[in-house]
Amino acid sequence: MARTGEPSLVVLSSIRWDFLWQRHQALASELARRGHRTVFVETTGLSNPKPRAATARRAAERLLRPGSRDPGGHHPNLTVYAPLVAPPTSRVFRWINRELFVPRVVRDLRRLAGPRPGVIAYPPTETTLEILQRLEPARTLYDCSDDYGAFPGVPKDIAETERELLLSADSVSCTSAPLLEKVRPVRPDAYLSGPGVDFEAFREVGGSGDGDVRTVCFFGHIGERVDAAVLRAVAGAGYGVRLVGELDPGMRGLLEVPGVYYRGTVPHAGLPEALRGVDALLIPYRMDGLTRAISPAKTYECLATGLPVVATPLPALAELGEHVYLARSPGEFVEALEGLPVSETAERVRARVEVARRNGWEARAAEVERALGLSGAAAAGR
Repeated sequence: MARTGEPSLVVLSSIRWDFLWQRHQALASELARRGHRTVFVETTGLSNPKPRAATARRAAERLLRPGSRDPGGHHPNLTVYAPLVAPPTSRVFRWINRELFVPRVVRDLRRLAGPRPGVIAYPPTETTLEILQRLEPARTLYDCSDDYGAFPGVPKDIAETERELLLSADSVSCTSAPLLEKVRPVRPDAYLSGPGVDFEAFREVGGSGDGDVRTVCFFGHIGERVDAAVLRAVAGAGYGVRLVGELDPGMRGLLEVPGVYYRGTVPHAGLPEALRGVDALLIPYRMDGLTRAISPAKTYECLATGLPVVATPLPALAELGEHVYLARSPGEFVEALEGLPVSETAERVRARVEVARRNGWEARAAEVERALGLSGAAAAGR
């Protein structure tokens, strides 16, 4: 049941609702559960889409049937809206957005969310700025979750449009320390808000603390951010490697490696079940400009299981060095796994479970409520 007497929420996401589950969908779902009428706006574009059949199909669907849809299986306070917009990558596309598409998007959002909603903004593009200017939100939170300038194909003026969003937003949060360091010269009041977890769901997986490892798992998007050499080395050392998630074409060679088992994609709610029988979890990201500033959405999901986690020392993960085994190379990943029978203890399991417990999505949603001046969770929303 939605509340009355306060603004609704609009989430200007940089991903589709049915994309890999991460912060955008999790916050929208939790805020809807807490009683806020929430409209999740699927990506308005960051770069030119690749010419794929699925991309063309989605564009046709938005052209023929733009607007809202039921996300399915989530809180009735939540609506998913698919906007028809052009990517903000050229003057022509921006003119089309400004004159044709954005006015319709704003009309639809006012119909769905009412006047002057609170807004959580993600992609710092001209399209986002246009929507915010016309929508006239009660308050805006810029939730900075990526170093957008490091992405290939983004608009050349992404730094300028991000600066404009930083200056105009009422509040700014960042998902990692490197992002916070980057924005603080413009917004010294920005604050850190890392990933979250549906704690009870992932705690059901239940790590034991005995350190006996036979099967390890990576779950998430298996693409360019993942260090395939680590997965090959771990499988070559005799461990079973389970992969769960969307597999990019360039990573399909992993399926030919003995010991690698591809579980496929599963709904986010099915992830805990897909992890059963696993003895350790891997977060083997490449260390480069694209990954340095990220805080993996899966971090506290991994810790909540109680299972040992071996990860690349991204800055956001290095800060959790007491609870995560850090490894800089394929060989160090194997060494960390081989050492788990000695290094793992029941105390370590309890410590990482407790740090995950303190970082549930409830805590992150409460931060958003404070930033947007909303009242806390109501019994009607629970």
